[in-house]
Amino acid sequence: MPRRIISVGASSKKAGKSKVASFLVSALQPTCALKVSSGSHTPSAIVTDPELLGRPGTDTGALIKAGAARVLWVNASGTRLASELKRALEMFPADCTLVIEGNSALEHINADFSVFVMTVPFDEFKPSAEQALTKADLVLVDMRWNLKGRKQDSIAQGLAKRAPGAQVVYYSNEPGFASALQRAATMARRALA
Repeated sequence: MPRRIISVGASSKKAGKSKVASFLVSALQPTCALKVSSGSHTPSAIVTDPELLGRPGTDTGALIKAGAARVLWVNASGTRLASELKRALEMFPADCTLVIEGNSALEHINADFSVFVMTVPFDEFKPSAEQALTKADLVLVDMRWNLKGRKQDSIAQGLAKRAPGAQVVYYSNEPGFASALQRAATMARRALA
């Protein structure tokens, strides 16, 4: 079976992207995982060091803890990202289900299923979020904190323009988030079948 890819993107930092990616890793075993960042603050563009990847409190540490069979971290920007991402993909077994966390990966790969986590209004999206949103199959809208008090109709209209065809799940508490995670896993399983 060829590699299947699930991507997880988000509107902003601290949106819960890592929680969603880790949940999908644990729910869809066996899986591999890839964290993709746009930057240059690691010793190399592809991090493979188990000690660095497994640090508690990090995104890659959470993916390992969730049960990913192999975890890598690509941290490259600009024109280097495409080549480093291609090189990283070659380091995974060809038949693995791969959960990729990070918006910028979607500029260079096509996912079989894509989840987008929205936690801020559209005008506060980080630059990479708009493109990631256009590729979403499922949008999880966190109505707590930054979106609290916003009208769902207004958000729905914006999503219909930016992510036509995507299913949308709104939640405003922890039980709602848990239900949204289950929905994401169910949809991902269907997409991978």
